[in-house]
Amino acid sequence: MARKSFDKAHFLHIDRHKHRKEYKRLKKLFRDNAYLVNPNEAVRNKQLLKYWRTRSLLFSKINDCPIYMTDELWFSVTPELIAKFLAKFIRACLPEATKVMDVFCGGGGNTIQLAKTFPTVYGIDASLEHLYCTYRNARAYDVADRIWLKHGSWQHIAAKGRFAKLGIDCVFGSPPWGGPDYLASKSYDLEAALQPMGITEMLATFLSVSSNVILFLPRNSNLDQISRATRSLLGPSGQCRVVYVKTNGYTKGLLCMWGAALVSPKEEQPNVGSDDERPHGQAEESQDERGKKVLVNYDLDG
Repeated sequence: MARKSFDKAHFLHIDRHKHRKEYKRLKKLFRDNAYLVNPNEAVRNKQLLKYWRTRSLLFSKINDCPIYMTDELWFSVTPELIAKFLAKFIRACLPEATKVMDVFCGGGGNTIQLAKTFPTVYGIDASLEHLYCTYRNARAYDVADRIWLKHGSWQHIAAKGRFAKLGIDCVFGSPPWGGPDYLASKSYDLEAALQPMGITEMLATFLSVSSNVILFLPRNSNLDQISRATRSLLGPSGQCRVVYVKTNGYTKGLLCMWGAALVSPKEEQPNVGSDDERPHGQAEESQDERGKKVLVNYDLDG
């Protein structure tokens, strides 16, 4: 391995004295080439086999380039097709945007696609191992030079307000849903089960950074809680757009959006996947009786 295994400048503040322990850990991860995936060797954890079998849906380059994944990332990384759709959707709604943020960036599934679309992307995660994987995976996709990573809990980072001064055009977050058991209940409690904080507090912290916010939430999320959080923070005229995202006829989750440019329906939606792939099977748009939510189904197959 080359002597310079990574550019520490892309790990914000990692070389400061107070972060020396984290810096040593990070250097060791690079030195050990930790968490490298062997695409031809099944994962040992049997509970992760179903995710390993669909590995090319998580990262299309996994058979050709080095990809890095912790056990947790196997079931938490956003599939590449959805991540591509999200990045193009944001670009279509915010054509002048230059800086976006991916909170809870995990293994970089969304961060990478955002970096292929926008010149500056900030990724934040409480796990140093996940940030390491994000950087490694971004290298495989040749976008590491566009990504700036910050280690720490989102509550602590948001409380300091540093990112609020950077002119972030859009904040995206795919917060932890509590693992694969999130479907155990018919209605997912966004205030009690969402990690690391409830939907109202989380939305408030995101809005403190940018007026344009997108959250990727479980498909069985309680929509009434989304409405209450929206009106609590944005007033009775507050609006939220909810997009049901489907692949292979299977709903993967909800994209919940705040901000005028994101909420207002567009006549044309961005391409999905490659440049000639378009979403199909779009359902009719509908609003509640107060016109506060727009519900749209998108089938990302194609």
